[in-house]
Amino acid sequence: MRRLAAFVALPPGDRRLLLEALSALAAVRVALRFVAVERVRAWAGRVTPGTRPVDKIVWAVGVVSRQLPGTTCLKSALALQRLLSRHGHVSELHIGVAREDEKFSAHAWLTCEGRILVGELEHDRFTRLVAWKAVGLPGTTVAAKSDPA
Repeated sequence: MRRLAAFVALPPGDRRLLLEALSALAAVRVALRFVAVERVRAWAGRVTPGTRPVDKIVWAVGVVSRQLPGTTCLKSALALQRLLSRHGHVSELHIGVAREDEKFSAHAWLTCEGRILVGELEHDRFTRLVAWKAVGLPGTTVAAKSDPA
């Protein structure tokens, strides 16, 4: 009940942004089960005009990601890239790997305007394999550009 009361107490714009973040994260979670990650990434990186500030979008995705069990760095990064793109911000999704005790692990992080927005805590111990930058002007169909490491 406290979460609902806190949600209702937020300004209408913040409530709407949280619902957008929930929708984006849910869409990413479902899509990753049924669609190739390349298609999900292309959808997430389609830039359109928007007005929300980057920090507000990061806040909303962070709040929703912490509340949904099973949210991974990749799911958070893709959902954040989708919302940033939807609001006119170009971001770059990075995928890296690390080897620890004979096991490989993977990590995703998202950058925008030179800042790491999600996945920053562990990114430096991973070797970047690829980075996908969201590109495209409003009205274009170009979705993303790959930059292998």
